[in-house]
Amino acid sequence: MNKTKIFVYGTLMKDFHNYNKYLKDKVTSIETGYIYGKLYHLYEHDCPAVIDGNDKVYGEIIEFFDDIFQNTLNKLDNFEKYFFGMDYVIYEREYVDVYYSNSTSEKLSFYKLINLDILEREHTKYIDSGNWKAFFNNNY
Repeated sequence: MNKTKIFVYGTLMKDFHNYNKYLKDKVTSIETGYIYGKLYHLYEHDCPAVIDGNDKVYGEIIEFFDDIFQNTLNKLDNFEKYFFGMDYVIYEREYVDVYYSNSTSEKLSFYKLINLDILEREHTKYIDSGNWKAFFNNNY
């Protein structure tokens, strides 16, 4: 088994349904951190999306066990790419500088919205606090 780290800012965070579905039994550690970007809530899907930007976007750095074939990471990739069974790619996993609460940083992967048409086509909200978990807990 190999350990893998990713930065998550939405439904893959602890206590959300996709964390329970994909990660719960594999996680070895969770730390808080942030990246730079611009955070939106996608109302039709009850989930967030990050695009390029200069805001702090808060989330969790999740370390988990994966097999040598990276089956868990591949499942996450497939889930994020074809979100809600869509036949076109929504998110892509990219590497970004992730900042820990102790001011250290490292390059980790995260899921970035690449289909920017969604921001124009669907009902969205810019989250200036950069904290989707707080936004979700205050609105749902």
